[in-house]
Amino acid sequence: MSLLQFVKQHLRLFLVIALSLAVVGCAFASWSGSTDDPPGLFMGVWHGLLAPWTLILRWFMDIKMYAVPNSGWFYDLGFLLGVVLSLPIGWICAIIAVISFFAVGSNLAAPG
Repeated sequence: MSLLQFVKQHLRLFLVIALSLAVVGCAFASWSGSTDDPPGLFMGVWHGLLAPWTLILRWFMDIKMYAVPNSGWFYDLGFLLGVVLSLPIGWICAIIAVISFFAVGSNLAAPG
């Protein structure tokens, strides 16, 4: 197997890992901003969407999953919405990835 073939076969895996690390890099919920403008609804949604990834990272790093201080009720609502939406969005992404894998894989395997 040549280096070019190896890179072509593992390019998707590398891209998925790189994208996951880039997204998880944004997941740290410590708030170093001013307490006059704490994280609100949209930051809560973002932290909720990244909560499963942050939970995995917590095994290896000392990071926070939940921003403190925050704006209170609105941040909590956003966080819960993000957590609830993280499962369906994850399944949709996985289904799209599998469909595209088989679509591209069948085109690569076709003789001709």
